[in-house]
Amino acid sequence: MTIFPIAYFGSIAYFQEMVKHDAILIEAKEHFPKQTYRNRCDIVSSDGILSLSIPTKKKNGSKTATEDIELSNDENWRIRHWRAINSAYHSAPFFDYYGIEVKEILMNDELNFLNYQINITKRILSWLDLSIEIDTTKEFHSIKENDYRMNLVGKNNFQNIEPSPYIQVFPGENHYKKSLSILDAIFCEGPLARNLITALKK
Repeated sequence: MTIFPIAYFGSIAYFQEMVKHDAILIEAKEHFPKQTYRNRCDIVSSDGILSLSIPTKKKNGSKTATEDIELSNDENWRIRHWRAINSAYHSAPFFDYYGIEVKEILMNDELNFLNYQINITKRILSWLDLSIEIDTTKEFHSIKENDYRMNLVGKNNFQNIEPSPYIQVFPGENHYKKSLSILDAIFCEGPLARNLITALKK
């Protein structure tokens, strides 16, 4: 079964690859690497692309497995993220429909990083009407060539600017990249965001 990295409101590219599989494993055993999209996402605000990052607690430092990472509540990041999302997308066509659920999953009191992320991913799949079975890895498998754990959440991947396939709240030459959170497409396109995700399905 194909192994995917965890992702925070995963990117458009992330879900375009996920939809190619009937079932996936989310990596739970890797030592959590820094500077990736595993704990952050990019949205489009009035000032351009804005990155939202989840603060975490790692009891074993850099050797902490993903499944053992906890969410940090030392700062009100949930409120800060919601305010940023609300500010960016409150005028989007489908914000009133999905915004309540986004706020709900953001504000839930889950402390385990992995569980929190998987719950978000499953909710997104339900919005897109995609039936993909998700489980977690029980042991670590070494990184292979073209491994999703590197390709889909690398800091500098999917950064090529492309013409937007849908009308964005803040259209601009630099505002559409496949690394954008799927939230951008969902708030702007609603159910039609599914077509964007399945267009490349093989």
